Amino acid sequence: MVDIDGYITINTEEDGTYLTVFPPKGKGKKVDHDSVIKEIKKLNLKEVDMDAIERAVKESTGQPVLIVKEKIAIKDGQIFVNITPDEMFAQVTIVPPQGGGKDITEEDVYNTLKNHNVVFGIKKDVISKLVKKGLEAKNDPTILLEPIEDIIAEGQNVQNGEDAKLEMLFDTTAQKEEEKEATEAAPEEQLADDKIDYRNVKSIQNVKKGTPLAKKVPPTNGVNGMTVTGKVIKAKPGNDVKFIIGKGVEPASDNPELYVAANDGQVIFKNNKLEVLSIYEINGDVDMSIGNIDFVGSVIIHGSVGEFKIKAGEDVLIDGVADGTEIIAGGKVIVKGGIVGKKARVIAQDDVTTKYIRNAYVETEKSIIVNEAAMHSTLIAGQKIIVMGAKGLIVGGTIAAAFEVSAKEIGSKLATYTEISIGETPKMREEMQKATAELKNIEEQLDKTKKGIIFLKDLSTKMGGNLPPDKRDLMAKLTRTQFKLMTEQKKWEEIKNKLEAKAKEMQTTKRGKVNCLGMVYTGVKIIINKVQRTISDELKYSTFVEKNGEVQVIPYSG
Repeated sequence: MVDIDGYITINTEEDGTYLTVFPPKGKGKKVDHDSVIKEIKKLNLKEVDMDAIERAVKESTGQPVLIVKEKIAIKDGQIFVNITPDEMFAQVTIVPPQGGGKDITEEDVYNTLKNHNVVFGIKKDVISKLVKKGLEAKNDPTILLEPIEDIIAEGQNVQNGEDAKLEMLFDTTAQKEEEKEATEAAPEEQLADDKIDYRNVKSIQNVKKGTPLAKKVPPTNGVNGMTVTGKVIKAKPGNDVKFIIGKGVEPASDNPELYVAANDGQVIFKNNKLEVLSIYEINGDVDMSIGNIDFVGSVIIHGSVGEFKIKAGEDVLIDGVADGTEIIAGGKVIVKGGIVGKKARVIAQDDVTTKYIRNAYVETEKSIIVNEAAMHSTLIAGQKIIVMGAKGLIVGGTIAAAFEVSAKEIGSKLATYTEISIGETPKMREEMQKATAELKNIEEQLDKTKKGIIFLKDLSTKMGGNLPPDKRDLMAKLTRTQFKLMTEQKKWEEIKNKLEAKAKEMQTTKRGKVNCLGMVYTGVKIIINKVQRTISDELKYSTFVEKNGEVQVIPYSG
């Protein structure tokens, strides 16, 4: 059995008003006496028989009981409209009819809204729902006839225009947040034992000249709003804003609203200022909070560096010591302290200048200049190695330069093995071998490509110039490959020619030499243009040159 609560009906007959109380079904609730009194009071009836009401509720027979000889007043349904002060909302209240009065229709609601000047944002679905709900209440005696209300119309909010803004075309969140981002390092930045390598946390956003950085988004006019009474709310247009464009940033030549990098460097957007810095400067030591540095411009460090990597497209300047530091520079390297440690490795395209070098590897296309001493290190220079400062000492290790090595003292009284080499450097030999290998590979590929083209041309002649589509495609592909290989061949020939010219210059000019203003000790080996000499007796104030197939000693001529 379905559980149904008890309910009442109140009806008017010729002789008065009757109350019918229906009993519940199943586990439904009985009609409450107080709720019945509440409903009867709404009808504004006088001299109601309270005893009859109490008896009808108590017995709940489902039979009509006369409670008053007065008829219920007949009232049509009513509609009330309330509009908020800002005229953005309209609420409707529908009072159901009473005593058989006229029902409210959708048309009645629309007419009432019109009379109240509600013309915009009307919710038709809400009107249908309210009218339907009123009819359901009238036809279902279990529904008490109470006023029904809801928001019937809603205005459109004004959308004021947005001010002009800069839309960044690079990741502004990439600027590092100390070690927090290190804990989110990518797997490839983690060590084998699952410890994170904090040195690899990247903090610099490099850009090349011409890279789009930001574009100006013009202000918008906004969208007008409207009240439910049809009044237009004017939108305020956005303001045009002048942005702070710092150094290293310029408008694109073909679009003044687009800003690009004026030079290579680090892009920074801070305090609403956009700029590209060609110098990355650190005021202090490089530690875990800085990490490894990879920058397209120059790097200046006002402090020392430990076992970190510094890669710069241009110069590197370190005020302190580089201890176990790996430095790769597209320009010169200056380390005012010294370069030390077996892990220390410096590779530069221009001069390397430092106070001292100990247990390190230094290589440059140009010259190495050391003030005090080069000890137990490997130094390779495409031009000269000069150790002529306060001490001017070279002891231990391998020292190789294309044209000249000069020092105040070479070797030690302990006969420490020290090798000084002038002429073709290991780097030059490596580059020559690479160029030769590349040219050989290109020549082999060119030969195969040319043979393929000749074969297809012969085939085309035999077929009267009508090659099948797949053969025509192959011919085009081989022709493109031939052009590409010839370009590569020219590039490597130029590299090889430069290397050969440099080697020839060293051989013909015979200007390679080793200068020592002070002592050259036993245990020192000097190699000039592949000719060797091991020092067996200490020498002073000497210059070593290659002549007649041997390394000869002449008075100091540095």
